[in-house]
Amino acid sequence: MEPVAEQTLLTIIIPVYNVEEYLDFCLKSIGSKEQTADVEIILVDDASPDRSGRLCDEWAARDARIRVVHCTENGGLSKARNVGIGLATGKYITFVDSDDYLASDTLEVLTGLLREHPDADVVEYPVHVHHGHEEAYMFVPGHGELIDYSGWIARKGYYHCYAWNKVFRATLWKGICFPEGKLFEDIYTIPYVLQKARRILLTDKGLYYYCVRTKSITQHLTQRSTHDLLHANLDFYNTHLHHPAFTATALDEFYLSMCNHQIMYLQYGGHIMLPGRKINLCRTLADRQSRSQWHKALLYTLFGQRSLIWYAKLRNRFNK
Repeated sequence: MEPVAEQTLLTIIIPVYNVEEYLDFCLKSIGSKEQTADVEIILVDDASPDRSGRLCDEWAARDARIRVVHCTENGGLSKARNVGIGLATGKYITFVDSDDYLASDTLEVLTGLLREHPDADVVEYPVHVHHGHEEAYMFVPGHGELIDYSGWIARKGYYHCYAWNKVFRATLWKGICFPEGKLFEDIYTIPYVLQKARRILLTDKGLYYYCVRTKSITQHLTQRSTHDLLHANLDFYNTHLHHPAFTATALDEFYLSMCNHQIMYLQYGGHIMLPGRKINLCRTLADRQSRSQWHKALLYTLFGQRSLIWYAKLRNRFNK
């Protein structure tokens, strides 16, 4: 009787679309098969019109860890990720965008942490956000803490609910997929995956580079994208409104951050979507918010949702 093959430890899902300029660097950053042999890499070519699909095949011919799926038509990032999830055989799943990259030995470090902490359902690791842009910053989720979902909420992890700086136990994705046809798909999805986790390991080891390939972070905003950004955050707000770890101060702060998304949506021709909320002005000012947050809190307390419309009109006037 032949021995049963051990399950692959980790599946890396990489959607590929129009990235021939970046794909080689991305895949090289993952590390050699000698470093991370217990890994499979699924490249989902989302009907890319450039040479990306051919590059995927060339990499697969050189590296047995790599499997390639060629989609017959472009379905978008969510669909490509969902295809990868459906094909994954690893005990854990992680995501890498094909124009981003990992710091040296990151994958080796992460697989080591998975073996050291078999009780962890999720490992969240550092990310350099907006790498290549003047507004870039480092986000380090923790220093080895093991927490549950309520702890993640209490630490305001929802401000960084990216798919790609986390490693997930594959079973967490049962019954969950990324919403196809939506932008800001991570906000729509990741909190509800983490909600199923018993233990989340927050580490300061490893590093994901989330790259900005344009001069301005916001230059490609549209009515559709600002709608989805607001709607995804509003969905999270409504489903967590009575979560015990979501304090009144944190809810006020999150609501004010959604005011920013509402204002942007108004600028692009949208309508008011936010529900009303009574903001505790004294508590908000005492929480040392930025000056713009103070202004919004004051105006919203005095004038309600009309103040958001005024903000949008003023921004449009000064941006002309």
